[in-house]
Amino acid sequence: MYDTWGDRLANGFTPFDWWLIIVLSLVAALIMRKWPQWPAAAAIAFFIDAAAPFFYRWAVGIPPDFAFDFAVSRLDDRGGIVVLLRLTFYMLAIGGIYWTKRRYGRN
Repeated sequence: MYDTWGDRLANGFTPFDWWLIIVLSLVAALIMRKWPQWPAAAAIAFFIDAAAPFFYRWAVGIPPDFAFDFAVSRLDDRGGIVVLLRLTFYMLAIGGIYWTKRRYGRN
């Protein structure tokens, strides 16, 4: 009857979501130059993550109102925990990739 926290988490992330998180995190971390840009990079990646399904569906011919409804419901179906976890995953992934880049990259 009621979803458990694990069910919400498992249903809140599809393989496409994980792919998008990884790709956007890689791009954001590789573009970053200094640590103070970290929150902005995560926020921009999250915004692109939220907007990408709308523009994709709109481009393939779905009317904008339905495309927008689907894009918002993707973030809203499982409650706020999925939205907060997305932002947390972006922060962790971008921070980890940037730290690795700084640690092992050319100076």
